Formats: sequence, C-alpha cells, structure tokens
Amino acid sequence: MLIGRDSEIGVLNEYKRRSGNQVMVMYGLKGVGKTTLVREFLQDSGDYILFDCKQVYEREQLYQWSNTDRLPLELPEYPEYDDLFGAISGHFADSDNKNILVFDEFQYLLKYSNEFTNHLFDFLATADKPYFVILVSSSIEWVENSMVGKIGQRARGITGFFKVKELCFADFRTYFTKFKYDECVTGYAILGGIPRLWKYFDKNKGFKDNILHNILDVSAPLLTYGEDFVASELRETSVYNTILWALANGKNKLNDLYAHTQFSRAKISVYIKNLMELGFVSKEFSVDTEGRENTQKGVYDICCNFVDFSYQFLFPYKDELQYKDANTFYNEHIRPGIKSYTAKYFPAICKEYLDTQNGFNNLPIKYDRMGSWLGKSGTIDFVCRDAGGHVLIALCNWEKPMMRFDDYEWLMFCAKQAKLTPDYVYLFSAGGFDDGLHFAVSSKKNIRLITVDEL
Repeated sequence: MLIGRDSEIGVLNEYKRRSGNQVMVMYGLKGVGKTTLVREFLQDSGDYILFDCKQVYEREQLYQWSNTDRLPLELPEYPEYDDLFGAISGHFADSDNKNILVFDEFQYLLKYSNEFTNHLFDFLATADKPYFVILVSSSIEWVENSMVGKIGQRARGITGFFKVKELCFADFRTYFTKFKYDECVTGYAILGGIPRLWKYFDKNKGFKDNILHNILDVSAPLLTYGEDFVASELRETSVYNTILWALANGKNKLNDLYAHTQFSRAKISVYIKNLMELGFVSKEFSVDTEGRENTQKGVYDICCNFVDFSYQFLFPYKDELQYKDANTFYNEHIRPGIKSYTAKYFPAICKEYLDTQNGFNNLPIKYDRMGSWLGKSGTIDFVCRDAGGHVLIALCNWEKPMMRFDDYEWLMFCAKQAKLTPDYVYLFSAGGFDDGLHFAVSSKKNIRLITVDEL
C-alpha cells in the first residue's frame, strides 16, 4: 500500500541523481511504510541489492547474506565484510547506472560493533563507481540521539537523514472513503498514520463493524497487536506492560509512574528511554513563554496511537473476550471512553489544517514556530509565532457537545498564565459553537471559529 508518498519518492530520486556517493539514513516508526516506500522506489531504479538485517550476531548475519541470489556464488560459507563488499562490487561490475544498496533495519548491525560502518565507508572510498546507500531504521530515538555518537567520525560520510513520517488524516480519509467524518477521526485516533495497520480494516465495512470483527474478535490479529508489537522489540515485557498501562491511563510524570509502579526512578528512566528509542513513547515539553513558573515540566506520553489504544482499552480486559461477545465488550469497555480518547488526537488533525493553511499563506500570520503550552492549570493546544513576534493561539474541542464562550475565557486565562498576548485566536470544535462565541466573533475581529466542515 503506497498512499500519499509522492514527495518521499521525489526525495529518493533526487538523491539518486546526485553525483558521487550518497549515504542516506531513512528512519521512522515500524509499520509506517519505509520498506514499501523503498521497494516502490527500487522498481524504476535499475539494479540494486536489498539486505534484510536481523537481530543476530554478525557472523550469522553475514552467513545468511552469503546465500542471497544477488551475490556471486563463490562467497565463502562464512564470509567477512571484505568478502561481502567484494561480491557487491562484482555484482555491479557491468552496471551503467548508479548502484543502489539498501540495508533494512541496519541498527542491528551496529548493536555489537562498528565493523559494518567501517567497512562500508572504506568500500565507498575506493569504489570505482558511485553508490546510493540507503540505511533504514525503525529506531527513531537511536537515530536522532545516539547513532552519530556510536559510529563516531564515520558519521561524516552520511549525506542525509530522511524521516518517514506517519501518513496524515487527509490520506486516511482518502483511503476509507465510506467512513463518516467522525468515524475517520476516531479511526485515525486508533490506527494513526501507520499504513500497516490500515490494511487490517475493511474499507467496505462500517467503523463499528471493523472494531468488532478486526480488533475484538478472539482470532483478530489486532486484538494483541499492540502487546505483540512491544514484546517483539523488548525483553522484560511485564515491566514495559506496567509502564505502558500507567501512561495510557494518564500517569505521565516520573513521580506518577514511581508512585504507581514502585519501580525505582532510575529503572523507570531506563525503560522509558528504550520505549522512546522505538518510537512508542515521547517526552513532551511546553513551548517556551515568559510564564515559565506556571508551566509543567516535560511529561511522558504514548505517541504510537494503536499502542495507546491497546493499553487503555484492550490490555486490562482482553481475557473477558473469552466469555463475552465482542458487542458486549465494546459497549462495556470501549464505547464509554472512546470519545475522550479521540479528543486526545483531534488536535493533530487541527494541526494538519493549520500547517496546510500556513503553507498556502492563508493564515493572518506566517508562523515558523509552533508548540503546545502545558500549564499547571490548563493547556493551550497550539501557540504559533512568526518572525515578527505575532502570536496565534488555538483551542480544539472534540468531546464537548459544543464549544462555549467560557471555553474561550478559559483559553484567555491560560494565555495570561503563559504571559502571552495573542494577536489571533483560532477555535476548533466538532460540535459547533454557542451564541456567545458567535457574538464574540462579531465584536472581536481576531477570533476565528472552525467547524469540521472546514477540516
């Protein structure tokens, strides 16, 4: 499934056209479509070799690669890296195009040593033809914060980093054309922008039917997908399950996690770091304002939608599906909390709207900075600033039947706590707005009311 990836294909083609050797690090959350994207790119790229990197020691990995049908058969049974790159050179000996090498999940090659990168860059330095090397990884935090330190001076040979982001809400609506708007919002809140998960939903069925048959059925792969996803990447799953359940249920600070789990703070920090490296958890920081004394310090949150959904709605109760039908389970455990859960992800859809309008210069400011203000008393969903210091703030409502004038007043109170004087206020509401807000718009020209029809 390749949806909404035209710009990404364009980036890969642009790198391929560059002169000389190019080494790109492509990374993103597992299931976001990195391998599918690469394979689509390779279809029209002439000759290439794609290596699948596994969680094994180097000797075993090289042994498995020695059996690929794209390398000469005279490789030793247990080759060294010199043998491997010699075979690669021989494979491309008669090629007139730029040679392409892909190492999928290459971080596994660096787990125990730097031999791979040392031999790779030595090989590129002496090759008689240019290569385009794509190093693919699902370890987001590791790539962004640890990889360069791991490989040291060799990192100078990397010519680009390319983060493959989740598909956007607009792509989700394009794919699930038969879903109503509110079903699309909730579906996106559950599945996120991960195309690997989208394929488990039937585009021709309604949203609830998909939940019942493709998540809550005892044989459905999505029933345990969230837990299996975590277990496939991490040991000591009992510890990670405990931390993820706590995060999914609002225990987002280190002290809260300590009070709930009674794990030491040092232990929690180590396990949180591992979850962050895999892209399951993020640490959110408030946008900086002069009202620092009223701002929360960084808070942890699950940033993989389906993992979040799994640990909030499935993990604590899934054994009940052995004796309850899916519809009963849905009514007891999912229906009461799904609207509140969706409200957490609705701002991401509003952000998509703001970013799009900002790109088309359709906002009253052209912002170059955006973030959330996490106050001790409340939150401002978005604080946008332009180069001239103008400020646009936004509040998003999914859960309430409608946004009321006192919600606007609360937003302005939070702005005062943040010591912000907003030039413009954008209010997003799935349920519309009360008369007080409509009157405010007529008297305050800097307020904009946005309904789902515009989103």
